[in-house]
Amino acid sequence: MIRPMFALLLVSAIWGSHPVVGKLVEGQMSPLTLTVWRFTIGALCYLPWFGRARRIVRQPAPVLGRLAATAVFWCILYPLLYYQCLRFLPPLDALLIVNTAPLLAALLAWVFLREQIAWREWAGIALAIAGVVVLTGRQLNLHASWVGVVLAGLAAVSFAVYTVLSRRLFQELALFDVLLGTSVMGAVGLWLVALCTGSILQVVPAIGALSAGGWWQFLYIAVVVSTAAYVLYGYGLGRLPAAISSAVTFYPQVVFAGLIQWLWLGAAPPALTWAAAAFILAGTFLISWKPRRKHQPNHASAASGRDEVL
Repeated sequence: MIRPMFALLLVSAIWGSHPVVGKLVEGQMSPLTLTVWRFTIGALCYLPWFGRARRIVRQPAPVLGRLAATAVFWCILYPLLYYQCLRFLPPLDALLIVNTAPLLAALLAWVFLREQIAWREWAGIALAIAGVVVLTGRQLNLHASWVGVVLAGLAAVSFAVYTVLSRRLFQELALFDVLLGTSVMGAVGLWLVALCTGSILQVVPAIGALSAGGWWQFLYIAVVVSTAAYVLYGYGLGRLPAAISSAVTFYPQVVFAGLIQWLWLGAAPPALTWAAAAFILAGTFLISWKPRRKHQPNHASAASGRDEVL
């Protein structure tokens, strides 16, 4: 259990550093340019698995439709909104709002998939919403910050929709089939967005204009955040219970982000931000924690001399 746990903690640290590094890269690239090249390089990282493409395109139309929709929310809407909100909010504040996505996903699953939500999970959702209210309480007189809050909220909704859509995909297809299919579809979609918005002439040369430091920061996002972290997350998720996986991955992110923001950018998070973090983390814990049930021994199986696997 140690190796999967370490993998998920590493994912948490990587994803916690993402908003800090993303804010630095945005000094040299626009949100659209960063997103286009991020997922283009990310798709190329799956070159060793491109042989799976033939198997993917042979999937039924509903599965391909879910792959395409997942690519839109994961590769296009979510990152564009996320990077845009970093222009108005400190990295830690943006991460706190975006990390309400698992709670929003639970609400969407309740509305559209009729998945039941226990009282404990409703309490968790209420706590998380209270955390966002606390966090935005100090933005009342700052119009620019409110723009960032709205963008971060829309990014959280996009990631929540991605979570709900991808849930069935990871049950129907292999991990690398889903990652390959969504990454390639997303990269193609992003180039179409750049073409249709007339930004293609700005996007293409921007990659060559990066400074040496900007290159390392960009490659960290494209290769480590977008590719390696998702592979590690899939590895850990397949070997630990879902509740433990989500707890280890999401709860420490705010701590990693706060430390990195403080050490790298010299910006110590204010007390109100940590208070909001406490509400949001407590809410996420409540909605993710599943109490263990005591299993009663199966006497029929015992009589037959067979051990029941619980």
